[in-house]
Amino acid sequence: MGAEPDVTGAWGGRSTPGRRVLGQLGAVWMLGSALLTTAIPALAPLLFVGWGAVLVGLLVVVVLGVGLLRLIARSTASVTVLGARPGLWASLVLVGGLALARLSWRWTDEVGLGVSSHATLTLLLGGVPYVLVAGLLLRGWRTRLAAGLALVGLLGLGLVALARSGPDEVTERLRYATQDRRTAYVVEVPGYRPVDPAYGGALGGGEFTPADLAAVPPTRYVNVIAGSVVGDARGECGQPHLDSAPTVESCATEPDGAVYLRGVVEHGYQVTRGDRGVVVLGSLAVDRDLLRRATRTLRPATAVDLPTEERPADLFVVDLPGYRAQPLGIPPGVGYAPADHTGGASSVRLALHVTFAGQDPCFQATCTSEGAGLTYVRREDSHAYVLRRGDVDVDVTGGVSVDRSLLRDAALAARPASEDELLRALPPPPDRDLLDRLRAWLQTRT
Repeated sequence: MGAEPDVTGAWGGRSTPGRRVLGQLGAVWMLGSALLTTAIPALAPLLFVGWGAVLVGLLVVVVLGVGLLRLIARSTASVTVLGARPGLWASLVLVGGLALARLSWRWTDEVGLGVSSHATLTLLLGGVPYVLVAGLLLRGWRTRLAAGLALVGLLGLGLVALARSGPDEVTERLRYATQDRRTAYVVEVPGYRPVDPAYGGALGGGEFTPADLAAVPPTRYVNVIAGSVVGDARGECGQPHLDSAPTVESCATEPDGAVYLRGVVEHGYQVTRGDRGVVVLGSLAVDRDLLRRATRTLRPATAVDLPTEERPADLFVVDLPGYRAQPLGIPPGVGYAPADHTGGASSVRLALHVTFAGQDPCFQATCTSEGAGLTYVRREDSHAYVLRRGDVDVDVTGGVSVDRSLLRDAALAARPASEDELLRALPPPPDRDLLDRLRAWLQTRT
């Protein structure tokens, strides 16, 4: 009592429930392998005809697949929980099987099995995703449990294989960032903070600036620029208006006729030389008396003053002890910066660079070896320590105002970035699909 009676199968003959189950799953397997898994990719040549032909072909395959699945459902209705609803059964097997098949082929390709490119394996395994879905819809908890366990087991094996496939997440991010793992170094510099805070806290690579902004000395520069006088227009202090007049907040005329101008970021003097107006403007960190004395030495530039200029016409120069002159581009003029390269953020900035050994750090520089692969490098506008570590050179360069011992300690303290630090600092590659994101998640947690 309670046992299911024998019935006559749809194709004739007597059938037991076990045989009907095998018949249903076998039919689903053959349909999934022969029609759905192989027929859909076979539509690709229709692309040469047009998308319309592809859609028609796809519609034919789907209609044929649903029709055959309905026939299977009606023929084996007694062994499925949806025996009275063959259309729903056919839709679930078709949609669920297609989804699992797409995931399975991509999965096997990712782990290097290449099932989708092997015709024999495709025919043998193409129907398995559809069989698993059909198995979940069978009558009896034992059969559904077996199908569920098989599905979970395959998914588990797939997750393990996926986590071990392809490049690891750190390698993938380094590749996207076009960085080499061997040159990825980090360091903490006392009193400094990294310009790029990607590593978090005081740890970083690349450039560093003083943590205390008050430690950054003001920028000192002086620009000498000549401009055309604009008609008879005059400024508040009687100075002629120039075609590129500086921004002025206040002004004062001195006894010698020079006009002192003060703006938000610059101050200096304007004088007239023939039909030209000339301004000698410096940053607010430059002393006013220095600018006044320089203005009194104003004169047309010669090739001796500007050796790099073949025709220094319409340029003016001044005498500024401790400063070095160089031509300006736009607007044309002459700029002066401290000859000793002090002042400004660049004089106290520090940078960590790691390169493959082979380049000469002493090119156009003076080097002093301190042993154990450590070399002190002195240049005109900076100094550095270079430490040879295997096949790379760890270079910590600072402005002229950076303490030499600080550079030395930083070069010795620099180390390769850990995997966790790289994962924090490097962005993931864009345009990842679900499987790529899943693999990255698995690799970072196993």
